[in-house]
Amino acid sequence: MKFKLFSILLILLMFSGCAMLGDRTVNISEAQLQQKINERLAIPISLLKIFDVSLSNSLVKFDSQTGRMKTTLDTNVTSLLSNKAFAGKLGISGKLRFDPATQSIVLDEPKVESLNLNGLDGKYGDLLNVLAQKLGGDMLNGMALYTVKPEDLRVGSTQYNPKEMLITDKGLQMTFSPVR
Repeated sequence: MKFKLFSILLILLMFSGCAMLGDRTVNISEAQLQQKINERLAIPISLLKIFDVSLSNSLVKFDSQTGRMKTTLDTNVTSLLSNKAFAGKLGISGKLRFDPATQSIVLDEPKVESLNLNGLDGKYGDLLNVLAQKLGGDMLNGMALYTVKPEDLRVGSTQYNPKEMLITDKGLQMTFSPVR
């Protein structure tokens, strides 16, 4: 009788151990990503040593239809060519991918969707828009947006690797599988 009970308990422990080694799902919300982007972009960016660009107050939206993250940022631009400062909005979009080397989610295939600065029009506005589209994508490509927490990649002695990333209308859903 004791042997039978011990055998049943051993089998149950083995099954529960196997269940613990299944896939794990981690959700990253728009708010979490917004906070990290705001921290990352807190330092002004210098473009061609002519323009200083400050970005803040990101508003992140996930688009499950296109699989892209869309972000709108408050933007302030000052220039050595003019004594004026311009404020407005910058809209960017991009795909997200997991970078195993840095264990972070990075921006991939970024595109400057819009740059609207109050009081800026004419040739100066056109020039700044062209520069933003040409340089913005290059500067933002591969930028780390969110570092995955170590506890999401390891539970006990089990290491997990990313299996799938899915953009939903509610956030970024990452599935991790145990390394076997």
